[in-house]
Amino acid sequence: MAEGKAKGLWMIGRHVEVLESSDPGLVGVSGVVVDETKNMLVIDHGGKIKKVPKQICILLVSLQNGEKVKINGKKLIGRPEDRV
Repeated sequence: MAEGKAKGLWMIGRHVEVLESSDPGLVGVSGVVVDETKNMLVIDHGGKIKKVPKQICILLVSLQNGEKVKINGKKLIGRPEDRV
């Protein structure tokens, strides 16, 4: 598992898992990102929608090539269209 860079990374449609968070209720949340805002990822977690603040999470993100990267959510803060 590599440490990832967020620049150029499109999150919608990717499988993510919350590895660490200052909110213990978010640790272990995993699923497909269905929406993204400046400060939040919206994840389909087993048919339930979970809103995950980027500021407080470390994420494991699955890339298209099957590789998984660990990303600090703080690096994702900002409008997705500005990041890609």
